[in-house]
Formats: sequence, C-alpha cells, structure tokens
Amino acid sequence: MKHYSVSTLRENVHKFWDLTALSTSSVAPAFSIAASYGVIAYYLGFYSIMAIIIVLPVYLFASIIFRKFNRLYPNAGASYHWGSKIVSKKYGSFQGWVITLAYFFSIPPIVIPAGEYTATLLYNLKIINYGTFINNYTLFVIGSFWIIITLIASILGAKPTARLTEIFLFVELFIIALFILMALYYMPGHIVNNVSFRWFFNFSNIIKSPYKYMMAFPVIATIMDGWEIDSYASEESFNKNKWPGTTGIVGLIIVFIIYIITLSLMEMETPMNLLSDSIDPLAVWAEYIIPKYSFIMDIAVIASTASSLWLTTYILSRAWYAMSRDNLFPNIFGYTHKKYRTPWSNLIIIGVSAESINAVMLFMPSIESFFAELLSISGIFLMLEFSIDALTGIYLYKKNKNINYRYFYIFISLFTFTGFVAMILSGLITDELFIILFTILILPSFLLIHKKIKTVD
Repeated sequence: MKHYSVSTLRENVHKFWDLTALSTSSVAPAFSIAASYGVIAYYLGFYSIMAIIIVLPVYLFASIIFRKFNRLYPNAGASYHWGSKIVSKKYGSFQGWVITLAYFFSIPPIVIPAGEYTATLLYNLKIINYGTFINNYTLFVIGSFWIIITLIASILGAKPTARLTEIFLFVELFIIALFILMALYYMPGHIVNNVSFRWFFNFSNIIKSPYKYMMAFPVIATIMDGWEIDSYASEESFNKNKWPGTTGIVGLIIVFIIYIITLSLMEMETPMNLLSDSIDPLAVWAEYIIPKYSFIMDIAVIASTASSLWLTTYILSRAWYAMSRDNLFPNIFGYTHKKYRTPWSNLIIIGVSAESINAVMLFMPSIESFFAELLSISGIFLMLEFSIDALTGIYLYKKNKNINYRYFYIFISLFTFTGFVAMILSGLITDELFIILFTILILPSFLLIHKKIKTVD
C-alpha cells in the first residue's frame, strides 16, 4: 500500500524561532485567559495573580529538567522516551499512558470553545443572526471546521504547521499588545480597583483559605502547560541536542509575562465580580476598554484557540508515533505519510475522536455533564506527567555522578516533584468523582506495563 508504512519523521524542519513560536502559542495565552481565568478568579479573586506566581517556579524548574533531558536524549516521545531510557521500559510505558490521557483529554475542551468564540465573532459582525448563533448545529459545524483545518495542517507536515502557528501567534500577540496599550492610555479614567502589592504577594491568604487554592491549582495547570511541545518536536528540529528545551523555557517566560501584565490591567480596570462571573473575562475587559471595537479581542482568542488545538494534536501525535515505533502501541499509530513524513493515521484517529466527543457534548445533554467532568481532569494528568519527569530526574541525577551541576538538578527535581504531587492531591481531594475517574483511567496502564517494547535511541 502506497502510504501504509512506518518511516522516520522529516528532520531539520524547525528553526529556533519556529520552536519558540510553537512553545509560546501552545500555551495559548489569550485562550487560557478567556477560558480559565474566570474560574480562577471565582476561587481566588484578586489573589489569582499570586497563585500563578506561586506555581511558576514549579513549571520553570520542570522546563529546565526538560531542557537537560533534551540534551541527553532528544526524541519525539519526549517524556515517554526519557522514562523508558533512564529508568525502565515498564516505567516509560506507564508514563506513555499518562501522556495519552493528559493530551487526549486536553483536545475536546478546545474544540467546543473554538466553535463558540468563532460563532460569537460572526454574530458580533452580524454575519449570522441570533438564532443561528445559539444553535448547537452551528457550534458543531464550526468546531468541525477547526478540526479539519487541524488535520490538513498536521498531515501536510511540521513546516506548514509551524508557519500557520506563527501567523496566528502574530495576530494573537499583536491584538493583546494593542489592548494593553489602549488600557494604559485610558487608565486614568478607567481604574476601578487600585493595584495592590497584596495581589502578588500575600501568603497569609493561603493559610486563611487553603481550600480555594486547592480548587484553583488544577485549573492553573491548564494555563501553564504547552511550552513542552518543543521537546516532542525535537526529531524534526535543527540542533536537536541544543535548541529543544531552551525554546520551551523562552515560551513559558513569554506567556508568564503576558499573564502578569494582562491580568493586572484586567483587575485594575474591571470589577472583580464581573470577571469572576464571566465565561470570557477577556471579552469583559475588552468591553470596558473600547466597547465599540471589543470584538477584535475575539479574533485574538480564536487565533489562540485554533493554534492550541493543532499544537496539542501535534504533541499527542508525536508521542503516539514514538510509542508505536517502540511497539508499545499498534503499528497504525506509527504509519507515516510517504511524501510528508507525518504520522497521518494517528492524526486521523485524534480528529475522529475529537469530532465524536464534540458531537456527544453538544447533542446529548444527558451525558454532557459526565464528559465535562471527565475532560476537566486533563490538568491533573498534565501535572502527573511533569511529576513523573521530575521523578525521572531524581533517578538520573542521583545515579549519574558525571552530570555537571548534579546537585542543582537533584534539588530542582525534588522541588518540582513535591510541587506537582501537592497540586495533584489538592485537585483530587476536592472532588470525589475526580478520584474515581482518575483511578479508572489509570488502570489500563497496567496492561501496557507488561507489554514488551523496544526503545529507539
């Protein structure tokens, strides 16, 4: 059969800027703020920024661990491969299943918002009427459109995906920067809440309301991940022993700066009750700044959401490709296109799965709430992935005494592991259903642990 074969991915595709753009866009700053900040603000109010600052070191140290692993073992399987190579194949198999859960359950929650934000923009531009706007079929069709775009870009190759991402990232960052400048220009007459040092550093508040922070941490996890995509793109990169990992750190820092500036302005210029009650607080802030042109912010969110969709798909497809190559997953997950050298078959599996869940969520209200709960634990699995990486780091740095700055890496690995485990436990104990779902979803990993695999160097 013409295209039904397994081959290597195309090498020397991503340059330094490509990897930086992928890491920045994959975190999706505009989409993250629009989709998640309202929930975080509901729990923590003005202390939302402080919670993000508290979490940053854990993610920053995780990105430093990723950078070191990329120097030693660049591989499309990234975390899965490192666990298999450094600790054991069974250990890596378990992590492979965690990665599958983390990214597979991250994709459907992006599809429906992509449809909602696009429909909102079309309605605000008077392209569709209100009846069409609120129709679930509209959301389904638009969501399906973005899934198709994702499949086309992904199958055509790493370079088209990177170029499309860079265009969308430019649009996203340009609009965010524009609104920041407008917010600063209109600030004297727009201040609703005076900025306070306590928004950024008030640790006594954690002692007073620890449960609220426990509820917020899994949500914060979903807005702080994505920078690791450059590790999964390592086999398709120039300087694969040097750039991947470094660009992930750059992307994480860029997005963190965007969060601090944007959220500070949002809290200064918008009543907190409106932000915490909104399903799109970014749109509420934009409405306060320039009501007539607030719809422009919808374009930034759509660009951010769409990029997040195909980049999360990119991560999962490369991880599945590596697992199939090692015989952990069936061969179909590793089939690569003869011309484009992309894992086209698993990309189609991802697209069909996302489309199916999209339909169920929109047209079957009786089980919509169950799926919502199921998909909302993606943040916990993402944190579990990073915690296992930190544990891998502890194992490597204690065992290998020839690594430079060994004790530094042991310290950050211990810190990162402790931080993520604490946040995972915080998220699980706040919802009994989370504990049940987490346990059920982890069980299939024991089947993979006992599967014989080979690890590609």
